[in-house]
Amino acid sequence: MDKKKEVNDIEPGPDSSRSVDRFGFIKTEQSNSQEGVLKSRSTHERGREERRIRKWRKMIGAGGSDWKQYCRRNPHVVKRRIRKGIPDCLRGLVWQLISGSRDLLLMNPGVYETLVIYETSTSELEIIRDISRTFPSHVFFQQRHGPGQRSLYNVLKAYSVYDRDVGYVQGMGFIAGLLLLYMSEEDAFWLIVALLKGAVHAPMEGLYQPGLPLVQQYLFQFERLVREHMPKLGEHFIEEMINPSMYASQWFITVFSYSFPFPMTLRVWDVFLYEGIKVVFQVGLALLRFCHDDLVKLPFEELLHSLRNFPEDATDPDKLLPIAFSFKVLSHLEELEKEYRKRLEGPNASSSSKRLQPLKSKSMRRVGSQVLSNSNVGMATAFKAFVNSPVGPKTTHFWGPVANWGFVLAGLVDLNKPPEMISGNMTAAMCVYSGLFMRFAWMVQPRNYLLLACHASNETVQLYHLSRCAKAQGYLDKKVPEAQQ
Repeated sequence: MDKKKEVNDIEPGPDSSRSVDRFGFIKTEQSNSQEGVLKSRSTHERGREERRIRKWRKMIGAGGSDWKQYCRRNPHVVKRRIRKGIPDCLRGLVWQLISGSRDLLLMNPGVYETLVIYETSTSELEIIRDISRTFPSHVFFQQRHGPGQRSLYNVLKAYSVYDRDVGYVQGMGFIAGLLLLYMSEEDAFWLIVALLKGAVHAPMEGLYQPGLPLVQQYLFQFERLVREHMPKLGEHFIEEMINPSMYASQWFITVFSYSFPFPMTLRVWDVFLYEGIKVVFQVGLALLRFCHDDLVKLPFEELLHSLRNFPEDATDPDKLLPIAFSFKVLSHLEELEKEYRKRLEGPNASSSSKRLQPLKSKSMRRVGSQVLSNSNVGMATAFKAFVNSPVGPKTTHFWGPVANWGFVLAGLVDLNKPPEMISGNMTAAMCVYSGLFMRFAWMVQPRNYLLLACHASNETVQLYHLSRCAKAQGYLDKKVPEAQQ
C-alpha cells in the first residue's frame, strides 16, 4: 500500500512525444517559431560559433586558469565578447569566473555539504511548496522529487541556513533554477552567495531582506530614470497611475529569469554577472524605449497588460541589448542612491522603519514583489473607476463610492516629507512609497498636502481631516460640521 502511494506521488516526466527546444523547455507554438529561425541560421552561423568557442577557450585557459590574467590585459575585449554572448557550452564556467563564485568555492571546501546534510531550516516547507513553480516547463524540473527538484531544494535550503537573516524568499527559486541548468548544486550555491554577499559587485541581499529594502530603492531609482530618459512616457505613467512596482519588481528580484524568453534571460545574465545591477536598469529602460510609441497611447488596463507582456521583437536580445547599452546610467544611479539614502537617514527615519515593520513577516516577504504589485494594481484600478465614474466629486456623497470599495481616509501627509517617510499601516505605506496617490494631490488644498487612501482597517477613520479636506477644495455643497477626531 505504501509502495503504491509512493509511486503515485511521483509525477511522470514530460511526454516523450512532446519535443523540447535546445535549452530543455517543452516547445510551445512561440518557441517552435523561434526554433525555426534558429535552424535557418544554424548552417550559416555554425562556423562562426565554432570560431567564437575557440577564442573563448583560449581566453579562459584550462579550467579557467588564464582568465584573470587575460581580463587584466584585455578588459575591453572581455567586455565586448561578453556583450555579444557567452558560448552556451562555456556559460556555466564563465559565470562562475566573472561572479567570483569559483574563488568562494575553493576557499570553503565542504561547507555546502554540511549545510545540506547536517543543518535544518525553518523554510523547508516553503521551499518544498514552491519548487514545482520554478521553470515548470523545463524537463529538468518537471518530475516531482526528481533530480532537478531535489537539487533545487538542496541549494535553496542550504542558502536559507547559510544566511538565516535572509532565509528563503520565493523569487530566489528562479535564480537557483537558472544556475542549476549550467552548473552543479555546489557551484550554484556559491554563485548565489557571491551575488547576495557582493563578491565582485555591490551586495544584493537587500532584495530579499525583511522590508525588501533594495527592491524599494531600485524601484525609486528606476522611476526617476524613466522620467529622465523618456519624459513623455513618464508623464503618461503618472496620468494613468502606473508605478514601477506594478511591473518591474520581478525584473529586479529574479533578474529577468521569470516570464521572459530564455535566450533573452541568458544574454542578460551574461552581462549582468560581469557589469552588475546597472544592466537590469538598462534592460528595463530598453524594453520601455522599444515599445515607447505604443505605450504612450494606452489607457491604464491595456498599459499594465503590455508592461507585463512584451512583444516577441522587444525581447530579442540582438535587438534589445544594443538599445540597453545606449543608456548611460551608472553615475545617475549613484546620485539617486545617495538621494534615497539621505531621505531614509532624515529626521523621520525612525517612523519610516516603524512603518515598514509589517513587511518583516515571512508571509509578506514570501510573496515579495507580488504584494507590492497586486496591491498597487488593485487600488489604482479602483481609483481609476472612481475618478471616471458618473458620481460627481462636488456632492455630499463624495466619499460614498470610496467607502463602498473598502477604502477609508488614512490621513493628511505633508508633501514636503519624502514619500517613504510617511507613517501609516502596511497597505498605506506601500501605496505612499510607490507614489500611486500622488495623482490625487488635486483633491486637497493647500497643495502641500496629499490625501492618502488605504484599505478599510481597524484604524479610526479621521473624519475631522476628511471634512476639512473636502470643504477646503469646495467639494461639499453644504457646510460640513467639524467632526470630532
